Amino acid sequence: MQKNTAGVDIGGTNLRCGILSREGKLNSRILMPVASACAGVEKQVYSIINNIKNFLEDNKKYNIKSLGVGIAGQIDGESGNVIFSPNLNWHNVSLKKILEKETGMDILVTNDLTAITYGEWMFGAGKGLDNLICIFVGTGIGSGIIINGRLYKGCFNTSGEIGHITVVSGGRKCTCGNYGCLEAYAGGRGIANIAREKAVADNKDFENIINISGGIDSITAETVAKAYKTGDKKAVELISETGFYLSDGVISAVNLLNPCAVILGGGVLDGIPDLLDIVKVETFKRALKASTSNLRILKSALGEDAGIIGAASLASSVYG
Repeated sequence: MQKNTAGVDIGGTNLRCGILSREGKLNSRILMPVASACAGVEKQVYSIINNIKNFLEDNKKYNIKSLGVGIAGQIDGESGNVIFSPNLNWHNVSLKKILEKETGMDILVTNDLTAITYGEWMFGAGKGLDNLICIFVGTGIGSGIIINGRLYKGCFNTSGEIGHITVVSGGRKCTCGNYGCLEAYAGGRGIANIAREKAVADNKDFENIINISGGIDSITAETVAKAYKTGDKKAVELISETGFYLSDGVISAVNLLNPCAVILGGGVLDGIPDLLDIVKVETFKRALKASTSNLRILKSALGEDAGIIGAASLASSVYG
């Protein structure tokens, strides 16, 4: 019987699971909400574990050999411990050890953008390219890097945290504890926080966004995107600002790494496709000419499946 690998993508708000064949075909997938952090880290972790176990049980027919998990945060490459996940507020969670005990499987735990990048490189927009950076904008912002045909992990397996480069010195406080991070200005949570603050200060001009959201406290990046699509003036201004900040991050990466391609994706870009156009224009206008002469800026080809495909592919490459 053919052996398959399971992939799991743990985001700030959703958990995605899928089964990947050796040929790169996704045979099964499911999307579930991540339990609220208000329940406490232990309950949140075991809620995720139980969802994964239920998914594996429901898909026993696929003869699953191993499981790859991508999660937003810094991961200890040897132990598989989650050192810190800003979006989930996890500190030193022994995710690999717990999953191995609960499932009896070989487990690989990696950063979610490392998984996404590997998936896009193997099966998506980056296939055939030896130097690229993959940037996803969701609740937060992360990236993965391929250099000379290999994943770049850094000295302690924590490279790619582009969401935490500083774009505004002394600026908005980020979930990581620093100030002025890219994520605080262009991530989904950052967009929502900025919109809420602006709406509090200017109820009248933000009336449409407030009405679409059902109240100031309910404003999210998604509701801002809905207002943007109606041509709402304040939403357009906010998305233009977001695009400029996101471009700052991309330009920094392009000037530093000189990749053949930048692959962009994530829920925020899916909801606001115009951000991709803003980034393209600003990058080619403001980045070093030598760094952009052969640069391609591409949309993710695997979309929301990139994380589970990449996590499963990485586990398969390690455990066979």
